[in-house]
Amino acid sequence: MPTGFRKVSIVAGSFALAASTVLIAPAQAAVKAGATCTKVNAKAKIGGDQYVCIKNPTVKNAKLTWVWVECVNADKMWKESSTRLTTLKAQAAAAQTKIDTLKLEIPADEEQAKAYDAKAAAAQVKKDDAVAKAAANAAKVQQWGATTTAGKAYQKNVDLWNSNARTYDLAIKNFQRAAKALRDKAKEVADEQRRLDLANQTIAASQVQLASTADNRKQACKPGL
Repeated sequence: MPTGFRKVSIVAGSFALAASTVLIAPAQAAVKAGATCTKVNAKAKIGGDQYVCIKNPTVKNAKLTWVWVECVNADKMWKESSTRLTTLKAQAAAAQTKIDTLKLEIPADEEQAKAYDAKAAAAQVKKDDAVAKAAANAAKVQQWGATTTAGKAYQKNVDLWNSNARTYDLAIKNFQRAAKALRDKAKEVADEQRRLDLANQTIAASQVQLASTADNRKQACKPGL
């Protein structure tokens, strides 16, 4: 029986076939790599390596056999890589959908932003008028005196026009913010595209990783190894 060969770690990515070494189990039954077994997850040491009684994940309609423990590890890594790649692809698809939606909305958003610009400009005219009228009435207060009946009436006008000016100023800021938010979508598209480009690079790397883990799995789970 060939000797002198040892399996090395799956992480190193290399494998060497070792001849099955007979181990006498408590029941005095011969235990060989790839041989059938009966107790799920039972463990045994064969030829210096750890084995577990499971169904080989790479064999269709597999029965319980002694499988090298590195097959279990390699299968876990392959599944994790596969799940990660699936998740990344789903996220990238969602990002692309968002980008496409934003791009379609940009023309209408710009038109709406222009409408807000016009409203802000109109509010600015009204604010300027209110400020001017407040100033004119303030001059009358000075002319007639703050304690006179006329002066008090003009002061009420000052307060009213100043209040109107503050209202128009708030409206201007709201219209400007609304216009900016709509125009920021163009920048958002660029930002989303940069993130998507990075995601696609990660996907490409994950595909390479998946291929590597699939090859390791195939080697580590070779029946009889």
